[in-house]
Amino acid sequence: MKVIVVDVKEPKETAQRWAKKVGFTFPVLLDDGTVAAAYALPNVLPDLPRDQTVIAANLLIDRQGKIRFYSLLDTASFDAKLIAITRRLDELLAK
Repeated sequence: MKVIVVDVKEPKETAQRWAKKVGFTFPVLLDDGTVAAAYALPNVLPDLPRDQTVIAANLLIDRQGKIRFYSLLDTASFDAKLIAITRRLDELLAK
């Protein structure tokens, strides 16, 4: 299992400053929008371009590139303790 952050459409310096501020110890990758567009679910935020819909989201992607979990991080359903994604990861690892 690998944990990464994908920072979409921000300058490298901004991403590095933010990662340092919050104390990330895992990689922060930069995306020009290509990866975000590839994994954007069609029914999530339909008014936004596909390269903006996975901003502020949690995803579990398996080795074949299939999305196994997706949650949009919004203020109404923010999961600060990552309970839902942890539960789904535990289910997937138990198989």
